[in-house]
Amino acid sequence: MKFLRMESAPVFTTVAGAMTALGTGFARTSGGAIGARNGRAGNLPARIVGDATALDSRNLLMIAFDGGRWGSARLVKPLSEAGFRVAALCPSDNPLAQTRFLDERFALTQLRSSRRFEARLAEVMRAWRPGLIVPCDERAVACLHAVVRRARSGFNVGLTREAMQVIMASMGDPERFNQTLMKSDTLRLARELGLTIPDSACVASKADAIVEASRIGYPVYVKSSFSWSGNGVRLCRDADEVAEAIDAAWPRRPTPLRDWLRRVVHRDWYPNRAPIDVQQAINGRPAMTCAVAVDGRVLASFAGVALQTCAANGPSSIAWVGPHVGMERASAEMIAALGFTGFVGFDFIIDSQTGEHYLLECNPRPIPICHLGKRIGVDLCAALAAELSGGRQEPATVVGEETIVLFPNEWQRHPEGLANTKYYIDIPFGDPPLMSSMVQAAAALMNQD
Repeated sequence: MKFLRMESAPVFTTVAGAMTALGTGFARTSGGAIGARNGRAGNLPARIVGDATALDSRNLLMIAFDGGRWGSARLVKPLSEAGFRVAALCPSDNPLAQTRFLDERFALTQLRSSRRFEARLAEVMRAWRPGLIVPCDERAVACLHAVVRRARSGFNVGLTREAMQVIMASMGDPERFNQTLMKSDTLRLARELGLTIPDSACVASKADAIVEASRIGYPVYVKSSFSWSGNGVRLCRDADEVAEAIDAAWPRRPTPLRDWLRRVVHRDWYPNRAPIDVQQAINGRPAMTCAVAVDGRVLASFAGVALQTCAANGPSSIAWVGPHVGMERASAEMIAALGFTGFVGFDFIIDSQTGEHYLLECNPRPIPICHLGKRIGVDLCAALAAELSGGRQEPATVVGEETIVLFPNEWQRHPEGLANTKYYIDIPFGDPPLMSSMVQAAAALMNQD
């Protein structure tokens, strides 16, 4: 696969010049790297100056804050096989830092201060010159969203104009950031699009939550809008449990002093008091889609159904992967509305009685099954590489299906079961450092139990 070098962008000295040159559509530059989408870069202040250093469409930068996310680490190998050079900006003990398929590792030691993160990101962007950024967890997404918002508001974030172009193009439409990251806003958008979602309500108080739970009918889920991996989700069977769940989700009331202190120490990027949803509990099987997209256009996607999970509301440990027209179509509608670029997943629940699929939330980062598409004929990484190398591609079509045991989740859940399974076990034998890290992490959790 041939990748060309992206020519350096001009230096802009006025906001009008930036709007004229950067606000003319979301297109690949001469080298195939993703450029600026219409309107995204127009609000950049003139003091964000240009840089003569060229960007390279082969170079991807993956950014991770949270540990325990094996899916992103597993994605590095197929990205490398597709022709990308992959660097990671993450803590040294993050799973992403363990895989042998990385081309470069950059240490991330400050995970709270947005200003220090901006400074470190600027250093890495200069050193690596990525054509695309892939956030690997929700905290990374939230922090990158904050960088974009600050830049568009006129603050000096210390990043060159070229770096900001890449960040903005990688993060999708800024006007849709909340719909991408916050469960409440995701469901509101899905409702506007006419997609099937559970009965739910965003509540502002404990009393409102109890009223809505009674209207929906018990049991209900109480969900923090900014949460992941089953955290911040609680099944409630009566009003007392709803009240307890609200208290746990909102342990402290916001005050002007606390808000001011968060701004002073540069921690205001983190949504520490997210909205709360009360949601209908549907008896069914967890399901998901994963996709890769550019500017809201799906390049490749496939579906998955959880046949076994590690725990209630926990991650899958055995999953079926294959085609599902309904869920993939709903996901494509969401991706188009969000103007999304990069790897994304959507969670669903499939009603056990009717077979209806209900959209639950958006995961704006690689999910644990993303790297498995090649086994069923839909390689997400190859689809992205083909798009960036210069030609618009038709969406890849799923040609098979398979049931897969996810490692280390199933080993952690049922250590003896792997020896007797009839399904393919997804162990990264070709990546000894990552496999060792997975075994050690799973063993530590098993010893805690």
